[in-house]
Amino acid sequence: MKGNPLWSDKTSPNFGKIAVEYAAGEDVVLDEQFVQFECLVNQAHQIMLLKCDLLPKKQVIKICKSLEKIKKLDKQGKFELKKELEDVHSNVEQFVMKECGIEVGGNLRLGIARNDQIYTDTRMFLREKLLKIIEQLLVLIESLLNTSLENLETIMPGYTHLRISQPITYAHWLVAKCYHFLDDIENLKHDFEQVNLCPLGIFEMAGTHLEIDRQMTSDLLGFDGILINSLYASNTRGELEAKIIADFSILAMHLKRTMNEVIIWSTHEFGFMTIDDLYTTGGTAQPNLKNPDTLEVIRANCSKLYGKFIETISIMDSLGSGFNRDTQQTKPTILESSKLIEEMIPVFEGIMHSLILDKPRMEEVANLNFANAPDMSVQIAQKGKVSFREAYKIVKYAISEKIIKNSFTELTPGMVLTVSKKILGKSVVVSEEDLAKVCDAKSCVISHTSEGGPAPSEVKKMIGDLHKKVEKNKQIVMRKNKAINNSIKNLEGSIKKLIAS
Repeated sequence: MKGNPLWSDKTSPNFGKIAVEYAAGEDVVLDEQFVQFECLVNQAHQIMLLKCDLLPKKQVIKICKSLEKIKKLDKQGKFELKKELEDVHSNVEQFVMKECGIEVGGNLRLGIARNDQIYTDTRMFLREKLLKIIEQLLVLIESLLNTSLENLETIMPGYTHLRISQPITYAHWLVAKCYHFLDDIENLKHDFEQVNLCPLGIFEMAGTHLEIDRQMTSDLLGFDGILINSLYASNTRGELEAKIIADFSILAMHLKRTMNEVIIWSTHEFGFMTIDDLYTTGGTAQPNLKNPDTLEVIRANCSKLYGKFIETISIMDSLGSGFNRDTQQTKPTILESSKLIEEMIPVFEGIMHSLILDKPRMEEVANLNFANAPDMSVQIAQKGKVSFREAYKIVKYAISEKIIKNSFTELTPGMVLTVSKKILGKSVVVSEEDLAKVCDAKSCVISHTSEGGPAPSEVKKMIGDLHKKVEKNKQIVMRKNKAINNSIKNLEGSIKKLIAS
């Protein structure tokens, strides 16, 4: 394999041979996603050089025409990235120099380097991905909220230590998931703000003596501003990727935990729900099986994201300031991570939307194991005018001594009076009406009107709150997409006018 002609040494035919074959790795394959960004970055830089009187108009027109050819070829799938040229930057530059000659094409990267180009390309790629994933999460939240409205009174058990605890509703559980995903959106919005700053013009890592206008290229490419310190800008490569993959990992944790619950709750032992056939497979040896394969693959892919984060931060944590080739290895981790997340969310949404609930079974289990014991203790304390801890002892004794065997529907005022005399040495008097208000799961859920509780009235408030936040975030994403698209559209319009002139 030949070396990169931009830096190869003709006197040493093997110069860089192993470096290109090994160090470049899959760069040219991964960089296929960056061709359009690379051309736009170069075109913005050329327009800036022209307006700053650093290159003559004729040269800039020739270069921009050549870049337009690359963009067209790439859209047709005909622009081939050659591995011996290492990456998209050298491939584009070689094409331009062949088209325009080295006297003109050799000025493609006057004042910039591969370093700040890949930083800029990557940020343009990532801002698109972040906005797309935020949009997917907003669609997911809306889908979960629609299902929540249909299940405001669908009783189910809550859990502590995977043991049946206070009863909740399916709507309450789904809304909790929505707030987790809203947290993920906030994390990704913060990532976007950090991503959407332009590093172009820092050259290798310490800028240039040319009187370039970095703010102009930033505006042309739709960034919110420039990264001020050139060394800091250089050092953000890899670190920025690690931050984003960390937030992807937290999002993945929310997806994984939910899938894990659905897998458990859809077993015969629990029987709360059935997974749609679209997302299951059969057993090759057991004709009776419907396996939750899709959910398990999501669960496994979430774990892959944790690995990508550890891989990325391990690459970065020992590097000195400035550019290090190690950071190139963070390219596959961020590209693979964003692809995993982007492909996962719609499938997750489909699974959740199509679940078939066994509502009687869910409510039946919510009444097991005296799950409403905390409510009964509070009620006896309040109505019987004793402390919570005294009431707790009454309830615990009634359960442990099997005074009641199956549920609190068996508990009577007489039992409470007898037990209180025995273990407290005092009479605790409550009415049947007092006990009936908290004797089963549904009664408890309906009465849990404390802010954030599972009572339908409270869950409705949360759904309303989430809808407002979803709409607000939709507007934010729309504005950001519009700003970026308008900038790129204006840049491409300027290029057409320049070429036409």
